[in-house]
Amino acid sequence: MAAWRAASFIRRRSWRRWTSSSRNISHETERGEGIMKKTSTLFRGLDAYIRSVRAEFEEKLAALVEIPTVSVEPERKSDIERGAHLAAEYLRELGATVEIVPTPGHPVVFGRLITDPKNPTVTLYNHLDVQPADPEEWRTPPFTFVRANGRYFGRGTTDDKGPALTALLAVRYAVENGVPLNVHFIWELEEEIGSPNFAYFMQKKRKLLRTDVVVVSDTIWIARNRPTVPYGLRGLLGLTLTLETGKKDAHSGVTGGPARNPIGELCQLICECYDPRTGRVKIPGFYDDVRKVTRRELENYLASGFDVRRFMRVHEFTSLRTTDPLRVVRGIMAEPTFEVHGIVGGYRGPGIKTIIPPRAEAKISMR
Repeated sequence: MAAWRAASFIRRRSWRRWTSSSRNISHETERGEGIMKKTSTLFRGLDAYIRSVRAEFEEKLAALVEIPTVSVEPERKSDIERGAHLAAEYLRELGATVEIVPTPGHPVVFGRLITDPKNPTVTLYNHLDVQPADPEEWRTPPFTFVRANGRYFGRGTTDDKGPALTALLAVRYAVENGVPLNVHFIWELEEEIGSPNFAYFMQKKRKLLRTDVVVVSDTIWIARNRPTVPYGLRGLLGLTLTLETGKKDAHSGVTGGPARNPIGELCQLICECYDPRTGRVKIPGFYDDVRKVTRRELENYLASGFDVRRFMRVHEFTSLRTTDPLRVVRGIMAEPTFEVHGIVGGYRGPGIKTIIPPRAEAKISMR
């Protein structure tokens, strides 16, 4: 009898749990179907929206690109400020509350669009600073926005002013169509110099930064016509190595031989750190904590549609260390790097000046 009562009790409890679960499943199913229906409606209107805002997008992007927000150059501080204020104006037009947050270096533009405190929050990160540009290496003026052959040209069009504006206009479309969403915009102006004051900003605004999702739209597509969602980014350690062996230029005919040459020694040191032919780093322990690439990741790399020839054409390479598509994608996506960005020292004018320089610098980064 006790066993029968126990079994009956379990059946009743199980039935209640099942019916409760069924109601929850039914509710979630209805909610999911509603979301899918809403998403389908959004996508149907997206092409028309893109066409309607293209002129606005180009006008706003041109205004941003033509402000030379080069974060590494101290003389560009006023341009950085101009860029920050223009970006803040764009966010205010969206209806966001905006603050240009000062830091010990360049400011951060922080915008908050709160539609309902109960809605989920997405944080969108972009940066508005750019790298320096040598006009001699450009076919068009680097800080002039140019449209040609269906493409945009100008420093920052893709890294990262264009994506920032794309995200802003996407948010406007979503909010206008009733998507229940709060959005934080974080537009940094020191990304290209390693974000030295980003932690300061995060600490200063930590009470306002609660979020459900963070989206970083400062990445690349593996293939031209296939959208890519990266799920990780390599960090960066940048450093400058300086070697001083004297106080002034020395005549190589008088001192050559016993005199140390800092440029040659730095080149030798760099080659001790990595093999420039293969890119393999020789520093002990450098690869110890590198996670192995999974089989699934390798399969995804192979299925990505990556084209080595297009990769070379876009970046104007005449040769690569390897032309194996899998090795190229794996090197970009899943392996650390050691790169030399510049060696500075000695005579750089026309012809030859037969000196031994007293000092040399090497600019290096590791990702």
